Amino acid sequence: MIDLSYDFIVALQKEVLYRFGVEVMLPGDCKHLSQSILNATTKLVSETTLKRVFGFAVAQHSFSRYTLNTLSQYCRYKDWEDFQTHQYKQLSGDIIVDNDKWSDLKNKADAVSYYTIVTLKNRSGIPFNYTVPRQYCTAHIERFLESDYAATALIAPSGWGKSVTLVHLAEHFWFGREARYKQDICWFIHAHAAGSLLLKGFSLSSWLDNQLNLGSGENFREYFARNFDKKGGRLVLIIDGFDEIAVAGDKLRLMYTKLEDFVYSNDLFPWVKVILSIRSNTWSEIFQHSVQYPAFRRYWYVGAEMDEETNTNLPLLTEQEVKSVLYSHQFNPATVRTFSEPFLQKLRYPYYLQLFCQLNAGPDQSFVDERLSLFEIVSRFVQQRVFNSQNNSFKIRILDQLLALLDYGRNGQYTDKLLLLNQQDLALAQAYKELLADNILVEENLSQEIMFHVKVRFAHNFLLEYFTAMHFVRESGQQLTDDTLQQILTHFPASAYRGSLFKWLLRYAMNQRQTDSTHKILCLPLSNLEKSMLLEYLVLHYQQEGDRQPDLKHVFPPGYFKKYPLNSFISDDFLHPGKRKVLTTLLTLAEGPEDKLKIRSILFRLALLQLDAEQCEQELNNIKKICGKEPQDEGLWLSPYEICLFIYEYLKFGIVNEGIREKIYDYARYWNGSSRQSITVAQEIVYRNMGFIFLLLEDYEHLFNFSKQLFAYHPTLPYRTTDSLRQVLLCWQAYAQLQLGHPDTASRICRHLDTVQSKNATDRYCIRHVETLQKIIMAQVYNNRQEYSKALRAAEGAMEIALKQDLKLLALLNFSLLRKIYKQLQLEKQLDQAQQQVELFHKSTSFKQTARLW
Repeated sequence: MIDLSYDFIVALQKEVLYRFGVEVMLPGDCKHLSQSILNATTKLVSETTLKRVFGFAVAQHSFSRYTLNTLSQYCRYKDWEDFQTHQYKQLSGDIIVDNDKWSDLKNKADAVSYYTIVTLKNRSGIPFNYTVPRQYCTAHIERFLESDYAATALIAPSGWGKSVTLVHLAEHFWFGREARYKQDICWFIHAHAAGSLLLKGFSLSSWLDNQLNLGSGENFREYFARNFDKKGGRLVLIIDGFDEIAVAGDKLRLMYTKLEDFVYSNDLFPWVKVILSIRSNTWSEIFQHSVQYPAFRRYWYVGAEMDEETNTNLPLLTEQEVKSVLYSHQFNPATVRTFSEPFLQKLRYPYYLQLFCQLNAGPDQSFVDERLSLFEIVSRFVQQRVFNSQNNSFKIRILDQLLALLDYGRNGQYTDKLLLLNQQDLALAQAYKELLADNILVEENLSQEIMFHVKVRFAHNFLLEYFTAMHFVRESGQQLTDDTLQQILTHFPASAYRGSLFKWLLRYAMNQRQTDSTHKILCLPLSNLEKSMLLEYLVLHYQQEGDRQPDLKHVFPPGYFKKYPLNSFISDDFLHPGKRKVLTTLLTLAEGPEDKLKIRSILFRLALLQLDAEQCEQELNNIKKICGKEPQDEGLWLSPYEICLFIYEYLKFGIVNEGIREKIYDYARYWNGSSRQSITVAQEIVYRNMGFIFLLLEDYEHLFNFSKQLFAYHPTLPYRTTDSLRQVLLCWQAYAQLQLGHPDTASRICRHLDTVQSKNATDRYCIRHVETLQKIIMAQVYNNRQEYSKALRAAEGAMEIALKQDLKLLALLNFSLLRKIYKQLQLEKQLDQAQQQVELFHKSTSFKQTARLW
């Protein structure tokens, strides 16, 4: 049992630090301190023991007299008794002793709580001063303290930040400089201390009676009820980690029973409060059985956020709280603003945020790209919680059984608990509890009065992806073979899920230096989106590794990308500011002119969307060098260089190149021949830019006719639902129909686009410029119908994406509508802010014709 009278433990800590010559103790200092103690006293206090003394590790028993004597001797005292005697004399000489019983109890509680707080701060996975108070939790405890409830709990899986949250709450309400309730007694202890007491036969009430030294038969609650004028406030007992005690289930139930007795016995004493932190699976197993009794709900406050199916009442971090932690870790705000929404959602889970920050800790560690980070986070998380745990073999058996029941993802995400677990196997049952506690698995309780129905799933879909991929690695004997890759290819349909499986396999092959396996994965007949995901991950991996890995050119032999052209790997998903570095790297691998042309055209369009005229000019010259002035593809009537030149000159100087304009409007004459099945790189560049030119010239009739005839000329294009070229053309059609006075047709096209995008949404970068354009068009549809609230939401949603992705050109296009809506709704402040943003855009670009867009 930990000695609960910590009055002098903290003082001893300070003296040891003073003798050692440091102000703040760090975990790494414990080894050096151990040697210093040995040199001074000839007695050994191990590094592990010192970590327990200073709170870097959990102390599950009291400090031995040997340890306390040795530390006291290190501080030049005879022994622990001599140190305490000296402290008593100092207190009696310097401080007027307050014999008031409430103050006496508060002094003891403060000493105990201070030690607990220091311990939990030292154990925080993120440096405590970088963590943030949880706004919801502060409000939750405030409501609880002002209520008649006797107890509450913060309920969430392991790693959810419960302990750190309790420290923030304790400092906010009781121990901070501007604490709300300084007169309250807050007794903040770890469950190991309370558990040792309860299992030895003590009750919480008798323990508190003993702390007050009231004498035999006296009860502290009754004493202050009779002497109400001597009570300074509430008595709050906080027990952190109620279920982290290494005891069997029956002993945990005994502890719960004693805790419940204490809570219920406080019915007449509403000023006595209990706050716990507890894991979701323990709440489900031990606490929730009492929910059927009205008394439980009458005494226990669980809050409005309580999810009865997953047994969690502590919500995720807010996006602002996540950003605050990142800024504390010296992340550049400009970098944080580039994080995708799905990635920020992952970081709202405290343990993933912790691992992400640890990936970027230290002076030599630069920012890890978010697309790599998620894989590193998952890998480290699984390594810590599964492979490095005591019951790892049993856990793996359970996970293998779950994968088989899910058919490795083909049968959905859920299975029945009864099918998964053999309750008779105690080792498996314990391993299963740990998987729940560590948030590898999640139970969803759908039981009713007449049936028992509990579903089990992986806590996150990317855990399912990871374990499925590792299953196939194990099946292949750690060496990825053609048979294994073909098995995955035929077993799973083309999807983001299959793409993620191959990405895990690609990561494994690169880490294991299996170059042949890397080549085999890239040669598979995958969809364009899957290929682009794999190629991007491969480039990012080698960029991040730097000198620790061979150069990309050494991974692929000369001629490799002539046989397997890069342009088949590059989708419109690469049109993103964060991928410019990846595209530049791919240029060094490109061996054919079509590959170079496609990459340069994407870089041109990206610079165009960012209104970067100088970069546009540079990429225009590069395109000219690759393809020349005249079209070289059969079926093309103008070259990619000519059409890019027309856009550049028009926006930069307001010039309409009549020679190129004549070619643009002569497109129909060149499409009188037979239809085409495939689309070359040069053709795709011309098609994408044609629609934009018609929009710039405000020729909506030709904009619609061009897209319509293009679908006829390439009859397979309408059936490629996920092809970004098809989606862009549909956007142009919708925009043209809107301007031509057909809002219903435009609305129908936008709804179709929305359906396609939602079905194919992934956790990776999606094609945000298409999504932004679709929202702009839909906002105009709503505005024409005078549905101004919907129009405002859609337009502001488009503006948010455009600003976050630095799509200035689309932001200007959107502002022309947003200005009308703000004026219609008389939102002067928002209108002024938007106009200021537009002015900044104009000042940042040398394109002079951008005013036409709004």
